[in-house]
Amino acid sequence: MAYNIKLLNGHTIGKKKYFFDSNIWLIIVKPKMVPTDREQRYIDFVENFKTSTQNPKIVIPALMLSEIINRYLHDVGMPKFKAKNPLIAELPKFYKEHYRQSDQFKIDYELICDDIKSYNKYYELIPDNLGIDFKTKHLLSNPPKGLDFNDHYYYLMAKKRGYTIVTDDADFFVEDVDVLTYNNKLYKRGTDSVIPKI
Repeated sequence: MAYNIKLLNGHTIGKKKYFFDSNIWLIIVKPKMVPTDREQRYIDFVENFKTSTQNPKIVIPALMLSEIINRYLHDVGMPKFKAKNPLIAELPKFYKEHYRQSDQFKIDYELICDDIKSYNKYYELIPDNLGIDFKTKHLLSNPPKGLDFNDHYYYLMAKKRGYTIVTDDADFFVEDVDVLTYNNKLYKRGTDSVIPKI
């Protein structure tokens, strides 16, 4: 068992399949007007990915597609809607009863879907194979420390299928899978875990 966590700079994009975590998707499909240096490095990586002659692919299972869309609506769309509607912003069930019923929600939903579709040359939708490759014993027995359910499932999928994970999540500290990041905390955890040879 080994940790293989590397910084993205200097990574040679190969003819392989990459799994982008939802935090990476949100950086690339809805970049800020002025991205941080770290966010810009992920954006630059994706630009290099798109122009690579190696024909790499980003894999997207249904669970990840759902996570990208839902995180965008909760983390980006809803706060903007709240800012425009301060009188109702603090009402109970604001998301379901106000934002989700609004015209703005429909616009935001369509925008994120269009943004994801604009990358369709670079990704492929993949089956989750829940119940086939991954059974109850894999997912619900001995849950891992530090990973939520989705991340654990993505980890198992990447490990079984040889995907390289690209993430900015400091908690995505997993063994026996290639992980690429610009998150220094995650990278340091990986380098600190290497036992020097005596």
